[in-house]
Amino acid sequence: MSQDPTNLIPARHWIWADSAYPTETWCVVPFKKPRGGQLTRRQNTYNRYLSKVHVRVEHAFTALKGRFQSLRELRLHMGKDNDLHVAVYWITTCIILHNMIVRFEETLGEDTTQWAIGEAEGWDEGRDDVGGEQGEGTHGQRFRVFLMERLFEQRGIRM
Repeated sequence: MSQDPTNLIPARHWIWADSAYPTETWCVVPFKKPRGGQLTRRQNTYNRYLSKVHVRVEHAFTALKGRFQSLRELRLHMGKDNDLHVAVYWITTCIILHNMIVRFEETLGEDTTQWAIGEAEGWDEGRDDVGGEQGEGTHGQRFRVFLMERLFEQRGIRM
């Protein structure tokens, strides 16, 4: 199977993951406290927002598994790339159906994670002016700082 996840993730999309994953433009993780140091107030605030998103995602997974029993134990042999695509299509179909059901069941209010949908808009692969948090310099780390700045800007957070 392919080891490069970028071929499965559309352009300007990313996955929010826990700190066990790498910081890449396709994988955004919380800031880790440096050894013998502290996170900045801005980094802690960003991590709190990320934690809220994490909770919402866990609730979504729970709702999906509750509504679609087939997702509780999705048992597919992953021997080929095509097997992975079948799993992705199955899960995507369940998500689409779930969203249709939700739309019919209730009128949606403001979504606190709505800002994330278009956050990568404006991200320029060649930017050098994003970064500076604890000397971060990898492409993924600069992308995370870019997202943090966009969050603060849209939420009117001044730090």
